[in-house]
Amino acid sequence: MDLIEKAKAEVVNRHSFFVEWFTGRAPEAEMEASARAFAADMRMVEPDGSMIDASQVKAMLRGARGKRSEDFEIRVELIEARLVGSDAALVVYDEHQVIDGAKTARRSSALFSADKDAPEGVVWRHLQETWITED
Repeated sequence: MDLIEKAKAEVVNRHSFFVEWFTGRAPEAEMEASARAFAADMRMVEPDGSMIDASQVKAMLRGARGKRSEDFEIRVELIEARLVGSDAALVVYDEHQVIDGAKTARRSSALFSADKDAPEGVVWRHLQETWITED
């Protein structure tokens, strides 16, 4: 599987994990494996413009276990994926969530690099999220 396919699989599979984690269905032990998907120097720009680092992302995720109701859902629509150099892939995707019946959506750009120890063989290096109108 090439870098682009690994990056696309990471986006889809990480969000599937988030649903299981946020609803409390994923066992605690699965967080350690999932956390390996984030590079130590990863940065995330949240939809409000604030920036957080990998340790803050992981802490946010750890604290969110079981905080969503059973009907919580995330739907990912892949928009574009391309190589940006020989060892990095950029994936643009829309993330649609339903939280207690309320819908939200964001468009994200995520930069990945190869890492054989990560769950899908790539790690998140940078993530930019922007609120968009839910269709």
